[in-house]
Amino acid sequence: MNTIFKRTKILATLGPVTSTPEKIDELIKAGTNGFRFNFSHGSHEERLDQIKWIRDASKTNGRSIAVLQDLQGPKIRLGVLNDNRHDVKKGDEIILDYAAEHNGNVLSAQYNLDEKVKVGEPIYLFDGKVRTTVAGIESDTAIKLIVENDGFLMSKKGINLPDTDFGGDILTEKDMADIKFGASQDYDYVALSFVQSEEDITNLRQILVSYGSTAHIIAKVETKAAIQPEVLEAIVKASDGVMVARGDLAVEAGAEVVPIVQRRIIALCRKYGKLCIVATQMLASMVDAPEPTRAEVSDVATAV
Repeated sequence: MNTIFKRTKILATLGPVTSTPEKIDELIKAGTNGFRFNFSHGSHEERLDQIKWIRDASKTNGRSIAVLQDLQGPKIRLGVLNDNRHDVKKGDEIILDYAAEHNGNVLSAQYNLDEKVKVGEPIYLFDGKVRTTVAGIESDTAIKLIVENDGFLMSKKGINLPDTDFGGDILTEKDMADIKFGASQDYDYVALSFVQSEEDITNLRQILVSYGSTAHIIAKVETKAAIQPEVLEAIVKASDGVMVARGDLAVEAGAEVVPIVQRRIIALCRKYGKLCIVATQMLASMVDAPEPTRAEVSDVATAV
């Protein structure tokens, strides 16, 4: 029997459809080398079942399978909207209020932004579909935005703040609870979302050590601050690996920037001998189609 060693490995994100012992076993047999747990969704109880299934399948198949805990980070979202929709037009004023419910032009947000943002900074709603600019701070919980294009918003869709400095405050209370839980489950990797500097990596490493965790840290590069040349190199050196998080990076920095940044990150990871993960929409069309597009085949081949 010939043994094949892959230099480039496959990381699969577990979702509702694949969250069974049978599906996990099938994924491993198909070539999966590691599983990602997206801690933006799901409960700790579900994770306990999943990691047991993975460890059991790993033994059964005689394969070493890595498990990655992906922290949510300050992934900011809109709250619940009436009828799950709010239409906007260019020039409209809307209020994002952490303490309010949807009422007229007042929309709820799942994060208090008044201490973070500055007037004139861009804020992208619905993962970039609606672009706005901060026009003012309304109160201790609310900010005013001016809409720059026609569109509509839906409940709990993402908010991106490409020019906002979070000042190292990228670990939320939820993240801290998830880190503590993960440390007790012997995860191999912890992925840190919305990294802005090497200090973010150092801070997480100290927290992991305090919980007795030996997990390696994957820095998710998805902010404009992180892709500045000197900052990016420092992040690569401080981390154990880097994820090219192309989804939020495209919204925060512009889709045209992503291929350039991807190549730069891979080159730096090779230079410093660090793990590199290329993520988001690698084979997105296969959600609905049996075969990938030619562009997707080229994308995967280029990443490899």
